[in-house]
Amino acid sequence: MSGPRKRSWWWPVIVPAIALSVAIAMQGALVFRETPKPREPHLALAIPATVEGWSAREVPLGPTEFIANEVEKVLNYDEVLNREFFRGGEKFGLYVAYWGAGKMPTRFVASHTPDRCWTENGMRCVEMKFKFTETFEGAALQPGEWRRFEAAAGGAETYVLYWHLVEGRIYDYGGRFNAVPSPTLWIKDAVQQALLGSREQYFIRITSAEPLENLRNDPGFAEILRGLKRLGLAAASRTSPSTP
Repeated sequence: MSGPRKRSWWWPVIVPAIALSVAIAMQGALVFRETPKPREPHLALAIPATVEGWSAREVPLGPTEFIANEVEKVLNYDEVLNREFFRGGEKFGLYVAYWGAGKMPTRFVASHTPDRCWTENGMRCVEMKFKFTETFEGAALQPGEWRRFEAAAGGAETYVLYWHLVEGRIYDYGGRFNAVPSPTLWIKDAVQQALLGSREQYFIRITSAEPLENLRNDPGFAEILRGLKRLGLAAASRTSPSTP
């Protein structure tokens, strides 16, 4: 009789003790891990302020200064570029946000995509392509997420192509519309952060009222893509940093 009673007392104590020890060790690793410094401001150096055939202007992150400041607090980036290029009735937009290592958990950056934020603000996705690969100057770019949105009440369409780079490799959103973040990826990202810390990240988004494919051969648009390649948009050998 004594054996079973001892085992029933032992396991409820030892299992939580082991879990607590592992948690303490992981937190200790974070405390003593050296956090790399973010890069010096570099987005403006990589992305040309003006390109052939287009005028350009910087776009606030919100309709008012208060909202723009709130967006900055939520996203907590190290550097951001939000620019619009236009000529006549044509225009396209470029948004690039950068987080140095140790700045922002990957799962938080991954939760702020057009799939979620645009949907919550009245847009509706009417067409989507996952891991969309574009070829530029004879070489493939890293696969992005392609979407076509329209206002919920109808009206003008917006085409968007976005990429999330983690240490230079594309973040794998799992081939799904991400209005609600994947619970599985959320857990994986939490484990990775505990083991590796928050890594360097870029979120890149291109938008247009016309299909982005129409800009493929435009010299000015090509200048933008060359700048994005300098930030890491050229195809990499590995494409799944979300897998531990």
